[in-house]
Amino acid sequence: MKIKLSHRDLVTAMQDAGLGQVDRLLMHSSLHSLGRVDEGAETLIDALLEVLGEEGTLMVPTFNYNLEQEVFDPSTVRSQTGLITETLRRRPEAIRSLHPNYSVAAIGKDAEKLTREHWKTEPTGVGSPIDRIARAGGSILLLGVKHDTDSSMHVGEAYAEVPYRGVPFDPSWSRTAKVRTPAEEIVVLDLHDEPGCSTGFGIIEMPLREKGMIRDFKIDQAKCQLVRGQDVIETTVEILKQRMDALLCGNPRCLFCPRAREKVRTWQESG
Repeated sequence: MKIKLSHRDLVTAMQDAGLGQVDRLLMHSSLHSLGRVDEGAETLIDALLEVLGEEGTLMVPTFNYNLEQEVFDPSTVRSQTGLITETLRRRPEAIRSLHPNYSVAAIGKDAEKLTREHWKTEPTGVGSPIDRIARAGGSILLLGVKHDTDSSMHVGEAYAEVPYRGVPFDPSWSRTAKVRTPAEEIVVLDLHDEPGCSTGFGIIEMPLREKGMIRDFKIDQAKCQLVRGQDVIETTVEILKQRMDALLCGNPRCLFCPRAREKVRTWQESG
């Protein structure tokens, strides 16, 4: 049976990959991709925080996509973006942003600054925590996953002002939701600017590689990529300037992309 990865194994692999040179890190991840890890997600998070150091900040998406309770409670609503993200958001030192469907959680020096007042901004667009960490020089770690999980590309869609922004991912989902602010005020949010499908986001990998923007490495069994958040956003904008429907998937059964593609067609015809 394969020996479990230890905390020290993970720290060594991360340091060898250059993660110790990163101050702010947005991670998309699959714990399963690592194989067997002693104490699982807790050990991985501990290792990352050690490597990032006291000056570092670790952020993960804690999306739940469609709020199923009356008011968003960051302490109880589960993350649906993997066990690592759910484990991190439950830690007492974690700060979870207040967005009913597309929150993030962060630990570290800049956690409060990067997550504050998320309900006043777009969920994954301009001014969002994911945009803030990129503009602060942050990097993206894809740990055992690919760019179809890369939420920074949604930020690029926002900067490119794609015409399908505002098309709901699932028409059956509520278009409003409530959050309780730190001042104990209940705020009703309009969810018109939430992100859509990301199945087609793999198109960005080749342009990033051609520019030498991706650092590849492995942590035991997991294939990883490290890339600057701003490089992902700017390259996404470049792709969309060439073709506004470039990120939309080809699945005719997709809940989002056929309607989004029709929106692009209408926009193009209108001149």
